[in-house]
Order: sequence, then structure tokens, then C-alpha cells
Amino acid sequence: MGRNRRKYSEDFKRDAVNQLISSGKSIAETAESLGIEVYNLSRWKNDFLSKPDKEGAVEEPAARLRRLEAENNRMAREITNLKQERDILKKAMGIVSKQ
Repeated sequence: MGRNRRKYSEDFKRDAVNQLISSGKSIAETAESLGIEVYNLSRWKNDFLSKPDKEGAVEEPAARLRRLEAENNRMAREITNLKQERDILKKAMGIVSKQ
């Protein structure tokens, strides 16, 4: 008789791949700790990493770091611009109040 196929939810698959990436363990170690087949976890990892626009996709740590650094740089520039605008408004208010 054949084996019953287990069906896993997308959330379970995504969580399994996230655990694999964040733990630093091998696919075999992670699959064993989750009680799933190595083949399944390997396939899920490839699916999530190969489709970055897929909802709930998982990022490689290096790609995530690059994305976060770019966002951090953008926000730092925006803060600098906002501070300059604030200072200009303070000076303008000082000039208007003296008159």
C-alpha cells in the first residue's frame, strides 16, 4: 500500500524556510527537527527564494542586509532634509517675530 501524503500549509512551509535560514543549521538538521522530509524543505526553500515577489517570500540574509542598509541610507537622507527644513522654518519665524 502507498503512503499517505501529508499536506502542509503555506504558513508552515514559510515558517520552516525561515527557521532554516535563521538557524544556520543544515537542511537535514532542520528537516529532522521539524519532522519533515529533507526533499520537501529543500524544494520549499528553492520555491520561496526563487520567487521574490511571491507573498511571504523569504530573503537570503545577505540580500536582506543590503535591502535594510539601502532603506537606512534613504531614511538618513530624509532626516537630514527634514532637519534642514525645520531650521529654515525656525529662522523664518525668528525674522517674522522681530518685525
